[in-house]
Amino acid sequence: MINFKETIFALSTPPGKAALALIRISGPLSYSCIKKISTNMPPKPNVATLNEIKIQKDLIDQSITTFFKAPKSFTGEDMVEITIHGSNAVIKKIQGILSENKGVRLAKPGEFTRRAFENNKLDLTQVEAIADIVNAETEMQRKQAVSHLSGHFFKLSKEIFEKLKGTLANLEAVIDFSEEDLPENIMNEVKEQTENIIRSINEILDGASIGISIREGFLITILGKPNTGKSSFINKVSDKDISIVTSQPGTTRDLIESFIDINGYPFRFVDTAGIRESSDLVEKIGVNKALTTSKEADVNLIFLNDYKDINDFNNINNPIFVKSKQDLSGDKFNDNGYYNISSKTGFGIKDLLALIQGKINSKTPNEKLYISRERHIKCLNSAKMQLEKSKDDKTVDLFAEDIRLAIKYMSELFGNVDIEDILDIIFSDFCIGK
Repeated sequence: MINFKETIFALSTPPGKAALALIRISGPLSYSCIKKISTNMPPKPNVATLNEIKIQKDLIDQSITTFFKAPKSFTGEDMVEITIHGSNAVIKKIQGILSENKGVRLAKPGEFTRRAFENNKLDLTQVEAIADIVNAETEMQRKQAVSHLSGHFFKLSKEIFEKLKGTLANLEAVIDFSEEDLPENIMNEVKEQTENIIRSINEILDGASIGISIREGFLITILGKPNTGKSSFINKVSDKDISIVTSQPGTTRDLIESFIDINGYPFRFVDTAGIRESSDLVEKIGVNKALTTSKEADVNLIFLNDYKDINDFNNINNPIFVKSKQDLSGDKFNDNGYYNISSKTGFGIKDLLALIQGKINSKTPNEKLYISRERHIKCLNSAKMQLEKSKDDKTVDLFAEDIRLAIKYMSELFGNVDIEDILDIIFSDFCIGK
């Protein structure tokens, strides 16, 4: 649990040399511990001032100092941010001075955001969105995280939560006032409300697989027989040698992954073992891994030696057939059902990547909410399961109990229950200073 009597500080910009660095201090002593070493503290909250950080007459650095008064701060506590020059010596000096204050310590990873959550400045879905923004590497990942941070998912799930509470209230009325005059159709209305809530949950869950792909990267598996140019291709699109390329068949034995940003889309290209019969145990394991991964892939790039090889891959989903080494054959794009490319000259690769992006584009219509965390999916599925179960309940009491359990699962989305273990997991993903 958080000790709110403690004041915490941390560097909130990446370590290393830079023009500027920002140190964040939050807690009851944040103002006083900076004031002791300052010549020009802000006269009022939310005003940035040019300040000098000094120890006696020794000037440490100039800073831009801003004070935020509780509860109008990110953490909901008194908070000070000082922007200093990004020198390692300056940063270490100021952090050392701060740590000498009794009741002031270095923050743990994610502790600023956790304090914001504990002080009701953020709900749990927004906390997770901040982590996703920090870790976003592509434009689509950024957009998805910003959508969650802005409260889009929170709003939809909160509406479901409130409807469930309304449904439970109606059931409680039936239980408590069974001998009173109640509307004749109240149970029919409750069942209709339940069906509508199930539909609303399904609408959110429908985009879950896409949301996870955006967060983790769309999976593009590179399949084919040995020596068809798979490893050369992944090296080319990765712009570095991540996979061994030789004329010897069976060089690739395991899955080799490369994360690539293509026009804002996150892709995980995975090179695999060449598909063939083999008595080599390690190679057989590699082939099985390749085929297993292909079942999970958003797109399977199947590299061919010859057009007739297409028949050997009829059972692969979402295929794009590719024939490499165009620089040797001189073939152009044709109507034989596959694309000619050259990983040596780059011929055809730009068009192939555009084709892959087009296939992914068709799965991701704009303006749709995509949830991307397993925790969210689990909470929604658990709530939905209880609502589905309520259809078979023989009594109003059992019906009401299923609705209560559905409310409990929905409340876990926002952090309205005792979820200390969940919090520890979430905040462990944060960097110090966030």
